[in-house]
Amino acid sequence: MGKKYLSYEEQFNEVLNQEEINRIENTELRDIRMKYWRLQRDAFLDENNISDQELNKVSQELKRKEMEEIQRFRNKK
Repeated sequence: MGKKYLSYEEQFNEVLNQEEINRIENTELRDIRMKYWRLQRDAFLDENNISDQELNKVSQELKRKEMEEIQRFRNKK
């Protein structure tokens, strides 16, 4: 049985886990979401070089950029 894709609205939820991202049907949107998921993960794993306070700032900035890129994607459709 194939994977069930997320609904149109679900794929634009602010927070998605890796399994949910893999269930996005549109490959361009899936790539955008996965790119930012990986950047967030990498920032979190770089705890030796990023303080907790700085991690919060980095995370918020990545989320802002992701939402901007998603909005540009939605405007194209």
